[in-house]
Amino acid sequence: MPRMSTLPAPRSLFDRLVDDAAVFPPGNAPVPVAWAEHLAMRSGRYGDVLGPLLIGAAGADVLVEAAAAHPPVTDHETAAGLRPAPVAVGVVARAGTSLRDLRAAVAALRASPHLRVVSVELPHDTAGAWREALGLGARVAVEVTRDLGHQHDALDDLAAGASRGTERVVAKLRTQSTPTAPVPTPRELAEFMHGARDRDLPFKLTGGLHHAVAHTELTADPSPEEQHGVLNVVVAAHHLEQGATLRDLIATLELRETAALTSLVRGLSERDVDQLRARFLSFGCCGVMDPVGELVDLTLLTP
Repeated sequence: MPRMSTLPAPRSLFDRLVDDAAVFPPGNAPVPVAWAEHLAMRSGRYGDVLGPLLIGAAGADVLVEAAAAHPPVTDHETAAGLRPAPVAVGVVARAGTSLRDLRAAVAALRASPHLRVVSVELPHDTAGAWREALGLGARVAVEVTRDLGHQHDALDDLAAGASRGTERVVAKLRTQSTPTAPVPTPRELAEFMHGARDRDLPFKLTGGLHHAVAHTELTADPSPEEQHGVLNVVVAAHHLEQGATLRDLIATLELRETAALTSLVRGLSERDVDQLRARFLSFGCCGVMDPVGELVDLTLLTP
C-alpha cells in the first residue's frame, strides 16, 4: 500500500484563516484572558494563521485597558528595536447593539496605540441600518439569516451595498447551533456559499468549526450534533470557484474521508489558494488551537 503524503499544504492557505472569538460563547473567556492568550498565539509558531481578536462592542473599554496594561511585543521586534505592530481587532455588534454603541466602541479601540480595528460585524436588518457601518472605515461583515427566502434578499442587499460603498462588504453565516436552531445542514451551507459567489461577495463563517473534518459530535443532549469541518469548507470553496454545482458542494461538505480531503488540500496550487481565499476569508472560533491542532496532527500545517 502506498504511503500517504505527509507534505504540508500551501502555507498561504491558512494565512489569517481563524479569527479569535475567545470571548464569545461557548468559550466566554474574560477579555484580559483572551488578550493574553491572543498575544501568546500571535507570537507563537502558528501566529500567521491567527486573524483578528474579535470583541463585542460592550467589551471595547476593557480591551483597551488590558492592552495598556500588557502591550503587545514580540522577541523579533524587541531584538530589532522596533515598535510592536498594533493588534488587529474586529468589533462585533450582536443583535440589539445600537449603531451608536458600535461607533463608540470603534472610536475607543482606535484611540489605543496598541490596537487596529480591521473589521466590524453586525446582523443584517431589513431596514438597512447595517449600511451605516460602511462609514466606519473597516471591512463590514454582515450576518444573514438561514431562512433561504430571506437570505437571498439579504445577499442581494449586501451586493447592492457593496457596489456603492467604499468598504469591503462580507457575507457571514453562523455555522454553530444556537438555542433556537441546530447546526446548518450541508445543503444550507452550500446554498449560502453559492449565493455569495453568484453575487460576487466574499464570505466568512462563525462558530462550530473546531475540527478539520466533518463529524458527528456527541453531546449531553440525547441527539448527536453534526459538525462541519474546516477542510470540507476549504475544499468546497475551491470547488465553488471552479464552478461546482450545488450537489457537488453538498457532497464535499458531507465527506468524512480524511485521506481524501487532505490529499485534495495538499494538491492545491498557489493560484487555487488565492482564488478560494478571496472568496472564503476566515472563520471565527472560540478555541483557535482546536482546528489548528488537528491541522498540525494531519501534517497539513507545520511550525
